[in-house]
Amino acid sequence: MACSQPKPNPTELRLPMWAEHHRVEDYRNVHCRYYAMCIDSAVREDWEGFTCQKCPLFHNDAAPRAEQYAFDQPADNGRP
Repeated sequence: MACSQPKPNPTELRLPMWAEHHRVEDYRNVHCRYYAMCIDSAVREDWEGFTCQKCPLFHNDAAPRAEQYAFDQPADNGRP
């Protein structure tokens, strides 16, 4: 029997006024494949903000790295 996949679990977050000194990546995984769904949930719940830190998927999807794109760029034959 197959294990079920973990589900996204955003939780409400109210940031203090000094939060501008924090990076969003400290409390959200903006590269998560479910990020848009979590934003929709936060809007429906009328949350001021949300965090991914308690979500089982928080560390699953990483930011794209240069090697993922280095060879996918089209050649620019117009340059000498």
